[in-house]
Amino acid sequence: MEGQALKLPFKLPAKLQNVELPRPTRWDFFAIGALVVALVLIAADLGVAGRKAPDAPFPSGLGVLFIVLQLAVSCGGLMLLGKTAKEGTWWGNLAALAAMLAGMGGVLLATALWAAA
Repeated sequence: MEGQALKLPFKLPAKLQNVELPRPTRWDFFAIGALVVALVLIAADLGVAGRKAPDAPFPSGLGVLFIVLQLAVSCGGLMLLGKTAKEGTWWGNLAALAAMLAGMGGVLLATALWAAA
């Protein structure tokens, strides 16, 4: 399975026809999943902040929950980066790096929303 080219359902321009995209491995999909989880948690955090009244505080329990979950996703993304660097392709490396950065961004966002209200 490793080393096979990805078949595209459309015709590429002549300059790009000889470019072979690597097939994502299992760890690449784990890294992509971590990135999706980080983005969903950021969207949920912003959704909770948008639905509360302007003068109401951010719920403390949810603030701590978002901070801990985003920190876990960020650490998981960092660990996945090590694994995809060894066994994956550049798909997984980029997704793991983005998951780590989105997780840290989510931690900062949740902390700022929790502290500001």
